[in-house]
Amino acid sequence: MKIVQLTYKSANCYLVPGKEGWVMIDTGWPDTFSQLLQLLYQNNIPVNEVDYLIITHFHPGHAGLTQNLKDLGTNLILHESQLPYFNRLNTFYKKNPRANFKDITNNNNIALTNSSSRSFFESIGINGELLSTPGHSDDSVTLVLDEECAFIGDLPTVFKPEEYNTVIADSWRMIQQKNVKTVYPGHGAPFEIEE
Repeated sequence: MKIVQLTYKSANCYLVPGKEGWVMIDTGWPDTFSQLLQLLYQNNIPVNEVDYLIITHFHPGHAGLTQNLKDLGTNLILHESQLPYFNRLNTFYKKNPRANFKDITNNNNIALTNSSSRSFFESIGINGELLSTPGHSDDSVTLVLDEECAFIGDLPTVFKPEEYNTVIADSWRMIQQKNVKTVYPGHGAPFEIEE
């Protein structure tokens, strides 16, 4: 499977090919849409082929361009655990107006559960599932693909879960049960999990 990594302003975005288009994981910072478009162009990916978007958690460096993509027809995939959170980012920018942030709307959103996500992803040509993995934030999610890789956002990288708080440890145990070998973080380079 071809995974495209786009990195700018210290944030990683990833693209995974589906049946007919791309699924993007995270968007980067607000007011960087021209940079995102340039990186897509450099990778021969037309922005109108980004059919779906997953936000690993609703912090500015990960969700800053969500509505920009939705305005072009991209569907936002949410885990049901994230539903209360995207409006918090809208509220944050109302209190701190800057960076040309666009409020994230309720249209073109697809809410999934741990159990329903696999069948949805299969319908768009991806073998994997979206898991609620709190730890960095309560709305953190991880996309786990059957190709033994996971997109974790900012979940703290832990290989001895018992050394961390219960929430982080439980999230990592769930990921490790999926036989993940390669981890794609929200910042920094992808890495391998050693057994």
